[in-house]
This record gives sequence, C-alpha cells and structure tokens, in this order.
Amino acid sequence: MRNASKDPHRSSTRSLVIAMSLVLAMALAVSSLSFASTTASTDEAPTYSSDVAAILHEHCASCHRPGEIAPMSLLTYDQTRPWAKSIRANVQAGVMPPWHADSSKKAYSNDRSLSANEIKTIVDWVNGGAKSGDLAAAPAPPQFEQGWRLGEPDLVFRAKKKFVVPVTDDEIPYQSITFHVEVPEDLYVRSWEIRPSDLRVVHHANLVRSPSSLDGQSVGIAGAVMKGGDYIGSYLPGHNAVEYPASMAYKLPKGSHLGIQVHYVSVGEEVEDELLFGVHLAEGRVDQLVRVVGTDYRALEIPPNESHYEIIDEIDLLFDMYALSSGAHMHLRGSAYTMEVVKPDGAVELVTEVPNYDFNWQSNYKLQDPVFMPKGSKLRVTSVWDNSANNPYNPDPSATVRYGPWTEDEMINSWSHVVLADEKLGLKLKNGRVVGHFDDRNTEFKSPFLIQSLPQAKGFQSNADKIKAHEEDEGDEGDE
Repeated sequence: MRNASKDPHRSSTRSLVIAMSLVLAMALAVSSLSFASTTASTDEAPTYSSDVAAILHEHCASCHRPGEIAPMSLLTYDQTRPWAKSIRANVQAGVMPPWHADSSKKAYSNDRSLSANEIKTIVDWVNGGAKSGDLAAAPAPPQFEQGWRLGEPDLVFRAKKKFVVPVTDDEIPYQSITFHVEVPEDLYVRSWEIRPSDLRVVHHANLVRSPSSLDGQSVGIAGAVMKGGDYIGSYLPGHNAVEYPASMAYKLPKGSHLGIQVHYVSVGEEVEDELLFGVHLAEGRVDQLVRVVGTDYRALEIPPNESHYEIIDEIDLLFDMYALSSGAHMHLRGSAYTMEVVKPDGAVELVTEVPNYDFNWQSNYKLQDPVFMPKGSKLRVTSVWDNSANNPYNPDPSATVRYGPWTEDEMINSWSHVVLADEKLGLKLKNGRVVGHFDDRNTEFKSPFLIQSLPQAKGFQSNADKIKAHEEDEGDEGDE
C-alpha cells in the first residue's frame, strides 16, 4: 500500500467542522493558480444548463443546499456562478466531492467521486467563462426532504441532555450522551439517521445499543458489546442516512438502551446542540439482521518522524456472511487503510481500499455488490500512519504516538456491516413488529450473538467469558 499524500488546501486540524464546511470558500485564495487543462474556446465551452448542472445536482447538492453542512448552495446557476473558480480548484485537486476509496478497484453504491470526464467538463466550463447557456432548458434542481433525509421518521429518540459547545482552541473531551428510549417490544428498523441540531459542531459520533442502562457511564463500542449490546453505526462528516437493502433490518430488542459517544468541535461561537436518532420501521418480510464485525487494535507505538508505520490486524469470522459496507477510524496521522477478506483457501478479496485517508471526511463505503466471506475467513485490515513532517496535519512529528482517544493520539478501529448467509428468519412485519412467520423460514439456523473472534483490545479479551455466557443464553430469532 502506498503512503498517502494529502492536499495542503484541505481543512486544518482545529475547528474541524468549520474547516471542512468552508473548504470551497478557502479555495478562492488559490483559484488564481494555473491549472493544466484542455481549454475549449469560449464559443465551444460547456454551459451550466447543458453540461454542468446535472453533475452538480448528482454529486454536490446533497450537502450544498440550504440547511446542510456546506456553507453555500449549488442548486441553481445564480448560486453557483460566484463560486466557479473555487469549484474548479477543488475538483481538480480532488478535494471535492470528498471521496477517498479507490473506486477503480471496487464499486460503491454511495460513490460521490467525479469521473475524469466530469472534472474536465467543469474545468472547461470555468475556463470558458462559466456561461449559463439556456437556463430555461436547465434540469430542475433535485428536491430534498427538509431536515430528515428520508422523511419524517416513525420514531424519534431524543438525547437526555443538550450539550453546550464552548468557544475554545482546546480539544473538547468526547461526550457520552444517552437517549430517552421506550421499547416495550422488539422493533425491526429498515433505516435510520443520527441528526445534530447544529451540523457544524459534530465531527463524528458512534451510536450503540445496550440491554442495560448507560446513564452516567462512558459510552463506547467495547463497553456496549460487553453488556450484550452492539454498535449500530456512526454519524460521519457529510453524513447520510442509513437504509438497509430489501428483506434486511436492524433489530432493536425490547428494553434496549441507546447511547452515543460524540466528538464535538468549537466553531467560534457558543452553540447548544441536541442529538436526535430517527428510525423508520420495517414492513413486510425480513430474513436477515444487519450486524457489525470489525477490528480494534490498540498496541500502537508510532516512532517519531516515521512516514510509513504499518499495522496488520485480523479477526476470524465464525459464520458464512456477506459484507455490505465498511469503514475505519484513525486520527490526524492516519494516511491509508485496506480491508480484505482472506478466505479459507487462501484467496484474498478486496472489501475497501482507501489510499488517501482524511480524518475530516470519514465515510461508510457501501458496496455495490456484497462480498461473500465464508466461515473460517479472516477479515484483515492493513493501516498506515504518517508521523513525519511531510504530513501537514501532524501536530508533532517528534512525538512517539500511542493509542488514545484524543485527536493528537492515534487509533484504528474498523467495521463492516454484514448479514449471515444462512439466516432466513421469515418474519412478517407490520409497523416494525412481528405479526407472523413465513412457512419457508429456516428454523434450523440458530441466530448467534457473537459472529467473529474478539478484537485484540484488552477490553474485549478481559470480558470474553461474559460474551461467551451471553452467547449461550441467546435464543432463536425466528421463534421470538
């Protein structure tokens, strides 16, 4: 894996959400740079209405619209034209749209990246004067739901406390926040979204479920799993709602408790934020539950001035399963990672390769075609850090860097949303509740709690007996 190079025009390490939101605006300062391109004559240049509007609507409008994270709207020509040089600078540099997986090696259904031809079209449009063309013939701007991306949820769980983000240059400690939850019966969820009340102040947040209360505790993935819970998913920069494929759902068991660990950032003014978790309930048939497997490596010791520090971590997979998506989390020195499945016969199949990891933009990469991972496979994650002065975000190249929760520490945890291949629950659902079963369900399959070997982190290993006991107590999902 090659070491990643990072563009110096990307956002700074402080006030991260402001920085990533304003990346286009900052690029105005460099828009006078010369760009190598094939420039059409003014008469032959692409126009907004015929060539550019459709590209911006497809790849940019989800964030560049009123009420979303980007600082300007790009839905119309009048909104877009003042930013033409900035847009040219950012698409040529690969800064926008933010996408860091190598799409030439794997296809993703949520791929935001521009093709080489789309980039050339935008560059030629700007170099040709950024002309409007016939605006009456321009495609209509896409229509979006205001607020919730998938429409008003069936249920909204509200945080038990609001958090006041202070004005500070210091890093804000991670916040553990729980939700008001009443789940008197098992619920099956087809889609969900984590939504801050102020999108600027949340860099990322990890949501977990626990069978017992998380109030007054440090909310973390490992701790939730120890209790017999699980990791649901994350709010990430440039977030999207999570929607599961047909006949798949997430199970929110009776009596569940929800908690979230939040990385807040200061935006130069005091801001009060309230987190909401909205869910849409499943209808019809559900056969497979969406779960998560992943790694959590903490024995890091990155030497000073080391430009390519590499760690390989593996877990064993205990059942046949399909990977639906993947992601990983590192900090400022993270530069690249690759997730692969090593199958029992030695064959290696790529899940995701991210050659240019960016702490400010972390994505959940949704595979266009799920990857089959047979029982006995290893999920292997290769991670690379750059602790040299060549990394413009490195706070201190002279430091020995170890695992820790602060941005100036480092970590690597990875995840893949999966379904078990042989699971066929045959659930009949109405409004997220089980009202019956289909006759062709697989009654022989016993749905397990633990579907992977434990990560190497001590928190998991020291609680292995608790997990084993919980797994032995788990019943058959299809009989509930």
